[in-house]
Amino acid sequence: MQINTPDNPNPAPDYMEVVVFSDPLNLDANTSNAFYCEITGNTTLNILNTRIGATYLIQLDMDSSGGHTVTLGSLFRGTILGSSAIDTTANGVNLISIVRGRGGYLTYNITNVTVTATTTTTTT
Repeated sequence: MQINTPDNPNPAPDYMEVVVFSDPLNLDANTSNAFYCEITGNTTLNILNTRIGATYLIQLDMDSSGGHTVTLGSLFRGTILGSSAIDTTANGVNLISIVRGRGGYLTYNITNVTVTATTTTTTT
């Protein structure tokens, strides 16, 4: 995995961009197709500059307090059957996989991840 630094401003597609928490939380698809953010407060999640047919991955980890509301922006439509709700418990881990369709909307699936010291399991 490459790190986005001033010496490497255009990371390879396998780069996961670490995003500083904000409200709204605007992710720019021109910089990466994979994002990580620790959620430390209520926010609205948006992805800017998406491309038709492109896929995106977002990892949202709740901080140790948890309980924060994450609202998906207006382009998020079409939940995949079996998609979970965002886990807002303390230290909850969420993976959101997204495909942008021709209409400009984002079809998505949320997977909650349970992380332990030795194993990782997913639930849908």
